[in-house]
Amino acid sequence: MVATSERSGKAILDAVEQIRPVLAENRDVADRERSLPAAVVTALQDAGLLRLWTPREYGGEEVDLPVFMKTVESLSRIDSAAGWTFSTGAAGPLLTAFASSESAKELYADGPDLFLPGASAPTGRAVPVEGGYRLSGRWPLASGSQHGDWLGCVVLVFDGDVPRMDAHGAPDFKSMFLPRQDCELQDTWHSLGMRGTGSTHFVVNDAFVPEHRVFSVFTAQPQVSGALYRLGVLPMFAMTVSSVLPGIARAAIDAFIDLAKAKTPTFSQTGLATRPTIHAELARVEALVQSARAFLYEVADEMMAAVNAGGTVPEGLEARRRLACANVGASCTQAVDKLFALAGSTPVYSGHPLERCLRDVHTAAQHLFVSPVWWEKTGQYYFGQGLGMP
Repeated sequence: MVATSERSGKAILDAVEQIRPVLAENRDVADRERSLPAAVVTALQDAGLLRLWTPREYGGEEVDLPVFMKTVESLSRIDSAAGWTFSTGAAGPLLTAFASSESAKELYADGPDLFLPGASAPTGRAVPVEGGYRLSGRWPLASGSQHGDWLGCVVLVFDGDVPRMDAHGAPDFKSMFLPRQDCELQDTWHSLGMRGTGSTHFVVNDAFVPEHRVFSVFTAQPQVSGALYRLGVLPMFAMTVSSVLPGIARAAIDAFIDLAKAKTPTFSQTGLATRPTIHAELARVEALVQSARAFLYEVADEMMAAVNAGGTVPEGLEARRRLACANVGASCTQAVDKLFALAGSTPVYSGHPLERCLRDVHTAAQHLFVSPVWWEKTGQYYFGQGLGMP
């Protein structure tokens, strides 16, 4: 077990490289079984990667946003399912920064290495009762829900049959933590791509959730001292999920170069890798991926600078964050599409690395955080119409 310490970003990325053999060995297993093998989660824990966003008060490392994003990206280059599951479940501990210390004692009972999967769609119903809430509902897309002792979910509070409104007149959305034994996992994850993430539905039937394991999604303030958590819950998750896509795109570039070096197309006397057209197209793909990635990390650096200076993320920077996430989704998808088209028939077979990248990048790009809807919602900000929601 890695001791809690101040590790450099390089040391954390070195830890990713050390577990590369475990990720590579289990990549096909995850794809086939539609769930990340326990060995991968154990490797992440043993490398000390599950404590990166655990607050320092609870024994974690609380690394800066760009460091966490680079960890996600590096994992995704090796195995997109592992990267995606890490981007949600290993980012989950950021939620504990907004909950009470009593809740944290429960969640960190076994130490700071917390894998906390969950679901963000507010499809459940919480009814206030003495000491907490009675919770029922069915949540989709709970990546990695097969692992860890706790699950998180977002839910709308009801007073009788009427949704409760908060002090600002908005729906009262709460985030809640539940023991996994209170949740029934449903085997629903039969997907185009990201098959190894185990992004199942889960059901809760009238479970009691005490008040100390609940906080308001949009209005809660961090209960710990670290500047990191002033970035906000949704922006932090959005940036981590977005970091999966340049990892997939880089894996696709790797796969295409290997393919091109070995391939002489049918009826051709020249290898694919010797063609000037291929050289030019690969350069264009590199420009797409590198520029989108640079914009994403530029925004991440600016966000950290804002909170380290004692403030929060201003509206103009939040608009840039949304734009950067939408852009990296569109650019990385376009890059993988170009490479697949250039590769001919070789990658059309199931299991080819480029075929998997195609499936995975399109599945990842369907997520709300990188959705094309943000082009419109960010554009309206530049016309003075506010940030808005999708």
